[in-house]
Amino acid sequence: MARVAEFGVIPVFRDRDGHLAVQPQMIFPSEADAQRAAQIFAEVLGGAVAFSRMADREAGVTEKGRIIGKYGAMAKAVANPSSNAARAH
Repeated sequence: MARVAEFGVIPVFRDRDGHLAVQPQMIFPSEADAQRAAQIFAEVLGGAVAFSRMADREAGVTEKGRIIGKYGAMAKAVANPSSNAARAH
């Protein structure tokens, strides 16, 4: 079992009604790359979450991830937990 660290981003965008819509995750080669991409997605789309996790792609096993950064609307949603702005559609 060849476990490797993966770093990724889940971008979100704000629709016309002001709701956040979750986009497919993207994988990056390093933690710094994932965090920078998340910052850019937040500036362009509205928000993003960067994460890390361990995975064995040969075995098809991916462990539960760990959030390494929240940006834009995602960071604001965490600051205001009573808001339901970060729900998935």
